[in-house]
Amino acid sequence: MTTDILARPFSGAEGPGRAALAIAALCSVAGQITGQPSLTWLGLVALAGFVLCDWLRVRGSGRTVMALAVLLALGTAALLPEARPVILAAATQGLGFTALLVALATLRPAMQRSRLLAQAAAWLIGRPRGQRYASVTYGGHGLALIFNVGVLQLIGDILAAARLDFRQHPTARHLLMGTMRGSAAIALWSPLAMGFAVVTSSFAALDPLAYIALGLTLALVLLGAGCLLPRHDRSETLDLPGDGSARAMALLLLGALALLASTSALYLLAGLSFLTATTIVVPLFALAWIRIEPGPEGERPSPAVLATRLSDLRNEMFIFAGSTVIGALAALLFTLYGPQSIIAVDSPLMPVAVLLCIWGLSVASTPPSIPVILIAQLMATSPLAQDHALSLAMALSAGWSLGMMVSPVSATLLLSARIAEEPARRIAWEWNRGYTAIAVPLTAAALALTYLLE
Repeated sequence: MTTDILARPFSGAEGPGRAALAIAALCSVAGQITGQPSLTWLGLVALAGFVLCDWLRVRGSGRTVMALAVLLALGTAALLPEARPVILAAATQGLGFTALLVALATLRPAMQRSRLLAQAAAWLIGRPRGQRYASVTYGGHGLALIFNVGVLQLIGDILAAARLDFRQHPTARHLLMGTMRGSAAIALWSPLAMGFAVVTSSFAALDPLAYIALGLTLALVLLGAGCLLPRHDRSETLDLPGDGSARAMALLLLGALALLASTSALYLLAGLSFLTATTIVVPLFALAWIRIEPGPEGERPSPAVLATRLSDLRNEMFIFAGSTVIGALAALLFTLYGPQSIIAVDSPLMPVAVLLCIWGLSVASTPPSIPVILIAQLMATSPLAQDHALSLAMALSAGWSLGMMVSPVSATLLLSARIAEEPARRIAWEWNRGYTAIAVPLTAAALALTYLLE
């Protein structure tokens, strides 16, 4: 059965959903490049087909958001004709987000079979005592440029293989927290992060390269501050496996830089948006990866293997596509009937308020992606979006990044809780409390300063 799926990824129970996603992603990219509306319409039809095929396989949160989006779109289109082009534009944007998630899913088969990745993760935790936290924090941050939370799972697997009890070994806790913080911080600047796609699609005046530079600087500062926190692992005598490979780590970091450079080149030279450029480059990168690095027995699989995990992120696809429509309609109704003065306050406290709003909703068990999308759609209609696009966009990404570490329903915290076999809220508010107490004020100050300098 497994061999059949690898050879024919569009067969079986999940095959129609994967096929619909592949068509949707191809049409989205082709429509953006050629400007042909018919391709976009075909992509939207394929996206609707995916929703129908995979409705019962999606978690309740995804179904709720998608159902609410469809009902609101139908009702608003019937009662408010001027909303129809807004709904179409939002659906097209949601199609683009889905295409990016499809592209990111092609990395999963390559990650699953990669020996380089396992060797790099083992090298990170095999550093001398006292250096391990910084190693997994910064090393995990670099690897998360490609693998996102997959790095967290790798480190967790190695710690589990070493039979470390997270309650008895502070080293295990700190290594898990360092990896978590490093991977979460990638949301501040990476073109492969969904937050990047949301803000660059919402703020037309935003310079993506300035956004990357500021986000990377802020990430390095926050992670550096985390390295200065008191930790019990400095004095432990615990030895960890040292069979990793510095060469594997270097190769993967070079690959991450090549991926970033290729995406930036398409943006600068071909005039493509970062969203479209990333959606093109990532599957090509995944294809090159499986062809260059042989499997455990020296085999090089067919390119078809990249399509075997296309629907793994189906819940996120439902949430992003649905939230984009909901946010666009909320922004339209607020523009028509709401008090515009609320989102037009010209003050350096505005990005701070955005940050704290997303962070606070995350604490209240909201996935940070939902308020980020809604607030991005709302702030895009504000006059501040022209003169202060950088600080507002960074506030959204920072809220997402910091929210992932306190929201008990975020993928990052849920995965950490599963690895450590501890409640998610305990990890957020006991293990991660010191870092949060530093990161939130530092980020708020950076956002206010950026606003003043724009």
